[in-house]
Formats: sequence, structure tokens, C-alpha cells
Amino acid sequence: MEVCFNLGTRPGPSELFALRWEHVDFEAGSVRIYATKTKTFRTVPVTPAFLERLREVRQKSESGYLVEYKGKPVKTIRKGFKVACQQAGITVDVRMYDLRHLFATTMLANGADLAAVSKLMGHSTVKMTADVYYHYLEGEKEKAVGKLPSLIGV
Repeated sequence: MEVCFNLGTRPGPSELFALRWEHVDFEAGSVRIYATKTKTFRTVPVTPAFLERLREVRQKSESGYLVEYKGKPVKTIRKGFKVACQQAGITVDVRMYDLRHLFATTMLANGADLAAVSKLMGHSTVKMTADVYYHYLEGEKEKAVGKLPSLIGV
């Protein structure tokens, strides 16, 4: 869950479970993600705190994959995710994919550029990102209008 949230990956074998340690650039502070959906790599910068967490986890890693359990790459997470939600007291129906949505909506709600978020998500167009996420941004129209200068008394 931590990796998915910090990188905005598509959960499952297409992106999240395919991440290997050689995709992490510890010097640049970024992770290269191969998107099987678009057949392209995208580079996602990571926070210093998450980069440090990756360093800690890498020391214990046995499989070569970022996401592993008992030294073996993870193939599915649905059951484990459900148990984790129960243990955390989460009663609403959530999916791993919701972490990807949270990645995007959190950045956008905090003022991140739509085009930058689109690139981080691996979307083929900014329009796709806008179509999916714009309605989450309360007050954006008002904020935009607030940037107009007054023509009264000019």
C-alpha cells in the first residue's frame, strides 16, 4: 500500500508487482515505472522520507522486487489488503486502486499542476486526467476567477 500510494502505480502485476530494485534511482530520488498499458516508462520523483524507507526495505529484500512477502515477489494483494483494512478499522468498501486515485487527488487538491500529475500517473493525455479527476477539485473555478484583475475604475 505504501509503495502504491507514494508512486501512484496501477496496483497488481502490470506496474506495482513488476517494480524491481534496479528501477529505483537512489541518487536522483526517483523510480522508473514501466506501464504495460501504454508500453512506456515514466519517472516518478519520490519524497526524501519515502526514499529513506526504500533504503531500509532494500536492505532486507531477498527477491529483487520492491513488493515482496517472505522473500518472494507478491502476485496478488486483494486478500491481504482486505485484512489490513479490517485491522485498521476501515469500514467503507475500498480497493487498492483507490490508493492510485488518492495519489492524484491529494496532489491536485494541494495545488499540483494538472499536467505534472498526468505525467506522474502515466496517462496518455492531460485531458484524460482532467476528465477523471477535475471534479474532485472543489473551488477551482472560483479560484480561477479570483485571479482576474478588476477593470472597474480603470
